[in-house]
Amino acid sequence: MQYWFSRVISFLLHPLLMPTYGLLILFTQVQTYFVYALPEQSRLFVLAMVFINTFVIPGLFMLYLYRKGKISDIQVSKREERFLPLVLTTILFMSTYYLLKSIGLNKVILLMMIAAISAIIVAFIINIWWKISMHLVGVGGLAGVFYALSYIFQLDITVTITVLFLLAGIVAFSRIQLKQHTLGQVTAGFALGFSFGFMVLAGTYPH
Repeated sequence: MQYWFSRVISFLLHPLLMPTYGLLILFTQVQTYFVYALPEQSRLFVLAMVFINTFVIPGLFMLYLYRKGKISDIQVSKREERFLPLVLTTILFMSTYYLLKSIGLNKVILLMMIAAISAIIVAFIINIWWKISMHLVGVGGLAGVFYALSYIFQLDITVTITVLFLLAGIVAFSRIQLKQHTLGQVTAGFALGFSFGFMVLAGTYPH
């Protein structure tokens, strides 16, 4: 039972889904001018574009690599097999950032993408020598972003932040339960994601 629970959690909170979840949380839980300034139809368009660019396309690429025998599983469990998936993910995240920038989206959304790209690049470098948890980089990044937003704009989103921290704990447990990572790897992943999520936002909007 714990095994299947951990598998489901690992899929539902896959790192490639974090940009989409981040926008969903931003559009539904954060009540600020930059959210209200974006019409609902535009929000749906942005969500669809981010979902396709940062989840569907890289997901299909990983499926292709799996079918060709280039990776052992869709989760890319082996550190030495992560090179191509991480390179493609970085490229797609960067292209998504430039697409969002070209349509004149608010700075906060762009900074969320910058934080994600920065964390992925650092994780990619670390992965050359040591397997860090990308799942925790993703969840930690969201926690850092929304913690920063609450700090910068004095937002009451305590429940959202608490849920993100709880989810981080559940994901960490799941990854360890599946023997994909050690405690040190999930802790490092969360610390890396949270640090970039917080610093990129808070560093741009000094309080």
